[in-house]
Amino acid sequence: MTTSIANRVRISAIVQQANAESARQDGDGNMLWQSTWSMVASINSRLASTSAPSAPDPALLDHDMHDLWHTYWHGAINTAPNSSKLDRLALGIVQAREQGVCNLKLVHATEPGSESSLDESQHELVTLPRVPATTSDGARIWTDLPFLAQDMTTHWTSDCAAMSSAQRLSGAQFLAMLAAAGAAPDDALCGIALVVLREALETPRPLAAVADQPDPGRQMRDLGVADLLPAANAWLFTAGRKLVQLSDAERGDQFPDEVGRLGELIVAVDAASSGGGGGGRGLIGAGEVPPRHGGFSLQRWMWWLRRLEQIVSVATGDDGISQGEESGLSFESLVQGMMDNMLLIAKQTSGSIAEALRRSAGRISHQPVMQLLGPDRAGVPGTVGMGSWS
Repeated sequence: MTTSIANRVRISAIVQQANAESARQDGDGNMLWQSTWSMVASINSRLASTSAPSAPDPALLDHDMHDLWHTYWHGAINTAPNSSKLDRLALGIVQAREQGVCNLKLVHATEPGSESSLDESQHELVTLPRVPATTSDGARIWTDLPFLAQDMTTHWTSDCAAMSSAQRLSGAQFLAMLAAAGAAPDDALCGIALVVLREALETPRPLAAVADQPDPGRQMRDLGVADLLPAANAWLFTAGRKLVQLSDAERGDQFPDEVGRLGELIVAVDAASSGGGGGGRGLIGAGEVPPRHGGFSLQRWMWWLRRLEQIVSVATGDDGISQGEESGLSFESLVQGMMDNMLLIAKQTSGSIAEALRRSAGRISHQPVMQLLGPDRAGVPGTVGMGSWS
């Protein structure tokens, strides 16, 4: 590791710790959205003033990108759920991408007396063809938003368990906005939706919520279904159409295994359908098991719907299950609202999911009423009219 890289690593650690602590202390009033734009402007100014025979070390630019996404993440999770400030943070990333490719002006000095030198007594600076500023993986600043999807996936998986219920919901809303806007190439951010839905619906865990406050020592296995459903619903409401499109297109193998893999409950269904025993019978019929490589698929979408119906039937009348104060919903109402979102979004399309729902009338007994995001099922901003599949 060169001295310049070592120094940059130390600076990054200091900056990230300071920004995270500042956001934690300031909460919804944090001003990291201003810090992010200052960071973007600083990167632009530094690259615009480059006058060297070669591009900056890509490893230095890697740290610039990691620091930027870290700042956005902590600004978002410490902002109150449903706040317009989350929109501003998400818009900032889209605006950064729309700056396009950051091209570098490179120069080199000719030797005195060379054919390209006008003055034999002096070196002449010759401008070279402009080249794009890239990170170590070849991604272009800003068009490709280097490391955005990877870093946000890491932040979610690393922080999800320890976050408060409000932080978890804010983080999910922020990420879903970015995914819905297509911020990352190849819809890579939508892989986080797979992680959220796998943990909420495909993983054995108790129903009740336990994680209203932050707890650095908490693990994913400690969370209940009710802790994760608000985040899952945020994805379905905000980026639902994108998720339906990916499922219709069977977009599965583009995601890393740790992101797109199936959860334990689906794997058990697959084993049972193959004669290997296991649980989950009744959720899915023969030939309806999601593809083993995971990712998005018609079969997985339908499995999520049936799993939600199963959860409602188990939770009905259980007064011990709550959603935390920022939700304001009974557990049953939240789950029914999630099914509303899934069914109504699919109804607005003409793909394989919509067709499967029409063909399988009766397999999903829930009838959608409205899309759900806010604290009340009636009068929620963004709700849609009554509808049915008949």
